[in-house]
Amino acid sequence: MAQYLPKHRQPVATNYDTIAKEYQASKMLPWRKQAESYTFFELAGDLTDLNVLDLACGEGFYTRQLKLRGAAQVTGVDISAGMIQLAHEAEAHNPLGLVYICQDALTLNLGQSFDLVTATYLLNYARTADELVQMATVIARHLKPGGRFVTINSNPDYRATVETMFPYGFTRENSSYIEGAEIIYRFYQPNGSPIAVTNYHLEKATHETALRQAGLTDIQWHPLVVSPGGIDEFGAGYWAPLLECQPVIGLSARKL
Repeated sequence: MAQYLPKHRQPVATNYDTIAKEYQASKMLPWRKQAESYTFFELAGDLTDLNVLDLACGEGFYTRQLKLRGAAQVTGVDISAGMIQLAHEAEAHNPLGLVYICQDALTLNLGQSFDLVTATYLLNYARTADELVQMATVIARHLKPGGRFVTINSNPDYRATVETMFPYGFTRENSSYIEGAEIIYRFYQPNGSPIAVTNYHLEKATHETALRQAGLTDIQWHPLVVSPGGIDEFGAGYWAPLLECQPVIGLSARKL
């Protein structure tokens, strides 16, 4: 892996169409498999016979896993045509009966409700409290009464230095901690070159207010945890900075 370089020109937005395959490859980083994925599915719980909506589905990595873990039907939605194309290709190669839709989660209205709405990295694309309310409203609109929302999100409380996460194959750089400030994630490829993804900082209280305003309750934050297999393979010491600094975090809520 190339030596970390602290200064890069920061993009103002992320065009996933241009980095779809590279971002897909980043899902194979050990921390994403052993911590992000493990935490996500621990929160999701028993998926047997559930009808699931997977927002910000990307190339369908979690959409497929949700189905394979027992969901009756899973619908994936993403704003990136490039990501949805990769999802369709994966479905054609290994048909699971998944439905993929290219639409913006800010305005989505499928006219149906689901037992569970999931999202890995959706809320952190909201630049303002109003956009966060829009996302939360879409989530609530698509949940049945009593239905759950589960997400992995950029952690608003992260305060570590930029290079702290570099041993895991990525860095996180907050431009500031004011509401709406850019967060730049850089995922390093095997040749050492990074791809950059832009998120935005909104405080936990802003998230909670938006979810409540949309009609969601039982809002809980869940720390990132590592799978027993990940600890066995890499050792507890390897995971210590990730678990101490918590760059990403789980979040769950329920519709009244």
